Amino acid sequence: MYFSSWTPLVVSLLTISTTAIPVLEVRKNGGATTAATKGGPASAKVTIYNQYTCVAPNTPPPTDGSAGTTISFGVTEAQCTIPNTGLQFGGALTASLTASPKTGTIGCYIVGHSQQGCGIVLSNVMYGWPVAGINVGDSLGCGNAPSGTSWSAFEIICQ
Repeated sequence: MYFSSWTPLVVSLLTISTTAIPVLEVRKNGGATTAATKGGPASAKVTIYNQYTCVAPNTPPPTDGSAGTTISFGVTEAQCTIPNTGLQFGGALTASLTASPKTGTIGCYIVGHSQQGCGIVLSNVMYGWPVAGINVGDSLGCGNAPSGTSWSAFEIICQ
């Protein structure tokens, strides 16, 4: 039997594609894998502060107006949300879970996308901010936007 130098690469790509397909299918179907799964889909209320820098991850922005203009919107698992205004350079966001994810979930992230859509393509930069817990009311205290990119679409991903 003949093996070329390409054989390990081909085997690796085949392994990755066969393990990734079920994960992508679960995401496409709203995160549900069986009828026995309880809870979910997770949802959260996200608030964007257009001109604020978080002083610490667990310190929410002030509510006296000094954190700049705010916009709030909801995000739900397996749904892409495009708010009226994105998270711009120098902005911050907070979030609070309004519905818990399915049983067995260990954590959730609020994910921002640089394009006006949540597609996974090379030109769409993604960044996630962790929510501290999986119960209703658990929150992301304050998350800064990485510099150099604005964030136009959002979703919540729980695993």
